[in-house]
Amino acid sequence: MTTMQVELVSSEEQIFSGEAEYVVAPGSDGELGVYPHHISLINKLVPGLFRVKLPHQEEQVVYAISGGFLEVQSNKVTVLADVVERSENLDEARLLEEKRQAEERVKASGYALDNDSAKAYASLELVLAQLKALDYLRKNAHRG
Repeated sequence: MTTMQVELVSSEEQIFSGEAEYVVAPGSDGELGVYPHHISLINKLVPGLFRVKLPHQEEQVVYAISGGFLEVQSNKVTVLADVVERSENLDEARLLEEKRQAEERVKASGYALDNDSAKAYASLELVLAQLKALDYLRKNAHRG
């Protein structure tokens, strides 16, 4: 089995470093799958799920990311994201409350194009990505 090196880094810490069979990232034009010996590229990522298929394991490791950049170079994938949330740290009740608050901040901003409004939208996008991660995990936990 061929693998590649994967590094997932947030603005605060290295989240994951290891070998993977493939990764799936939320690219700006849709999901981007990267397998070993992929051509070199740099791609902008949007808020969503970053999935890593570890060697000799059935399930993927899932992270919710705020967006960022993915680079593929010499059989190595590096993902730089501002915020990365490990799937095991996701709490649905907390996320639903954060979503409600973020939606209120977006609405209160009057949909203006200023810094506060941009932060409100970014917060909402991240919580939606986290809820999407929970939904993905729930659906894939029931696979036989």
